[in-house]
Amino acid sequence: MQILEQSKVYDVCVIGSGAAGGMTGYVLTRLGLDVAMLEAGPRRRPEEFPVHRVRRWNLPFRGLRGDYFQEYLEHTNFLSNEPYSWEGKDPFQFVQVKAVGGKSLFWAGVTPRFGPKEFQPKDGFDTPWPFPYETVAPWYDKVEELIGVSSSGEPLGAFPLNNGLPPLRPKAAELEFARVCGSLGKGLKMIPVPKAILTKDHRGRPACHYCGPCWKGCDSGSKFDSLRVLVQAAERTGKLTLYPNAKVRSVETKDGRAIKAHYFDSTAMTWRELRAKVFVVAAGAIESAHILLNSGIANSSGLVGRYLSEHLYAAIGGHLPQLMNRRISNEDGNGAHSFIPDLTANWRGGKFIRGYQIFPNGGMGETTFVGKSLPGFGQEWKKNIRAYHTAGVSVLFQGEVLPYKDNRIEIDPAIKDSAGIPGIRFHYKWAANEDAMFRDMMEVGEELLQKAGAEYFKPPNPRPMAHGHSIHYVGTARMGRDPRVSVTDEWNVSHDVPNLLINDAATFVTAGNQNPTLTILALAMRASERLAERMKKGEV
Repeated sequence: MQILEQSKVYDVCVIGSGAAGGMTGYVLTRLGLDVAMLEAGPRRRPEEFPVHRVRRWNLPFRGLRGDYFQEYLEHTNFLSNEPYSWEGKDPFQFVQVKAVGGKSLFWAGVTPRFGPKEFQPKDGFDTPWPFPYETVAPWYDKVEELIGVSSSGEPLGAFPLNNGLPPLRPKAAELEFARVCGSLGKGLKMIPVPKAILTKDHRGRPACHYCGPCWKGCDSGSKFDSLRVLVQAAERTGKLTLYPNAKVRSVETKDGRAIKAHYFDSTAMTWRELRAKVFVVAAGAIESAHILLNSGIANSSGLVGRYLSEHLYAAIGGHLPQLMNRRISNEDGNGAHSFIPDLTANWRGGKFIRGYQIFPNGGMGETTFVGKSLPGFGQEWKKNIRAYHTAGVSVLFQGEVLPYKDNRIEIDPAIKDSAGIPGIRFHYKWAANEDAMFRDMMEVGEELLQKAGAEYFKPPNPRPMAHGHSIHYVGTARMGRDPRVSVTDEWNVSHDVPNLLINDAATFVTAGNQNPTLTILALAMRASERLAERMKKGEV
């Protein structure tokens, strides 16, 4: 295999352009470093996002295939279809967005902070992070001001405050749940969801106008994404060189230091290499571990790829009679506006450890499948469908999956991607704690629906959503102070390779019950600021 060499040596090579890679490039270029950014996918225009140009009925399977979100990305060529495998009967849903900006282009924008009990759990399971919440809090502040976060600013339990813009206004269904959730005797309370979605103009970006579901992409820039807030700002410094369509296979080392990245240029269909003084792997928890495993580096602990975690998702739904026959209004934009942060310590006792968030929601989507559950035919049947369309509600749960050493990825040499790079094999399953948490979720969901007066059909065989469904992949190169049981130090620096950082959720020690993106951004900013300082002092 011939590899085209490059003579230039950059200060830093960043692998990945999503939340972690974008923040790394943004910080380093603004501090004067010469940065190269390698991104496996192409650079796409906001007008290519599916939010306005593709509806459910445009999809080949009408969203009925079982992977609605992935079908949108696949249909619009944002989804990578590179092969992977898994051990056991239950597949792992691995969603890979290949484009400059990564999965930040299609996230829902939910930005809770991890709290003290996420960084320093008191239940004795596994190890804590190498620092407390107070260490990260100043970077949470800076990130929230940079990207724009709408938030209530209201404390509740152990849920930390976000600093931000005015909150999103609750939807009709959310008001119904908020009215009754306190009567369950569990201390539940609904507050506005903290979201990286602008409720007023901020830093040159316009306020949201609620035009469609945020997970289909935001063409106005009202929702944060790495492309428009971070990568483009880094480019304006003149210090960033972006290499799209550059699929990294491995990082090469010499005398214990990283010296070059090997990547496949899928535009020129050739292999190339890029040299730098420092390398920052920020391709996402799974892809970063994949690159390190293919490189055979930074793994003296044997933990690269291990402790893979994400979130346990489950849902239960029904209809609220009081919301039937409402006037059709715009309620499908922006997703949930309210949620119940983790308050499970109020009632879980010894059933399970850690906790979950609750998202009671409802509204009028672009289509409805309620007709499948309604008897009849003809005009009367259609009339009932219209009546129920405005009344649909659901209770979605997002719970913490414990970090298990045997939940991992490994290289599968039998699988090769389009560039001939060996692929990934997943080993992943839940244990008794997740089973107990799921059962509790279903009980609380039924209680909420009953208190709100909902009509609902109890699932005959309720199950959590599939492994990987949350897309909140974390923990494959965990941080810690002891090199024997961790991959990086508390500043994301490899214990084995002193000029290699891992700046994404791979370094997470716990998954928390919260969405990970805000913490990814805060830790990437923190590590990048220190890296720039050390490079200027000649310490790296």
